Amino acid sequence: MEATPHRQSAKILTFPLASRGPAKILSSSAKFEAELASLRGELTDFGSAWYHDEAIRDAQRKRPV
Repeated sequence: MEATPHRQSAKILTFPLASRGPAKILSSSAKFEAELASLRGELTDFGSAWYHDEAIRDAQRKRPV
């Protein structure tokens, strides 16, 4: 078996620039509206951060008075 020092590297593909065109022509307010529309379906859970509150209580219990 012959060892060859040359190895095939990965092929770099270029994406067409034309597909980015419509995003460039949007105004800043249209971009903002599009971003808001994309976030409307997302649910955000604002918890009470009980672990943080518990850590504070734990630190206060260990602190000498």
